[in-house]
Amino acid sequence: MESVLSRFDSYDFESDRRFQDGLKSLNNSNNTDESKLLDMKLFFYNRFVEPIDPTSYKQRSSSSRHVTPVDCSVQPLDQRTFSDPDSDISKNQTSETSAEMEVKPLSFAEVMKLVQEGKEVPGVKTLDVKPTNQSPTPSHMDRILKPWESVSK
Repeated sequence: MESVLSRFDSYDFESDRRFQDGLKSLNNSNNTDESKLLDMKLFFYNRFVEPIDPTSYKQRSSSSRHVTPVDCSVQPLDQRTFSDPDSDISKNQTSETSAEMEVKPLSFAEVMKLVQEGKEVPGVKTLDVKPTNQSPTPSHMDRILKPWESVSK
């Protein structure tokens, strides 16, 4: 997975004619902000180059940013600006550490890997089902006759 993300980082979108043509057709070549441009690059790369998970790339890029003491501070909600990409990161970090209610969606392959390794899948309730070790109770109902069986006995 890491190699796909590093190949995405090294991909030359500026010289890719299809990407540039698509950007021009959207009339967004010069006036897009970084997050929208990143989303477009991720969509293009996933569609035309090789499969990539956009959420894992965004998580990796947000965790690999340089962290300063100012970035780590938690600001009150009224002081954050929603156009600031760092405010969304700090909001996500706060909600994950304090509540842990939000479960990140896993791909089928990730779930399959967790099941094969015998690990617990996050967000799935573990039922406490134990055998009763009692003999089954006999049925009290008469068996329903099949259509080809005769009605008379």
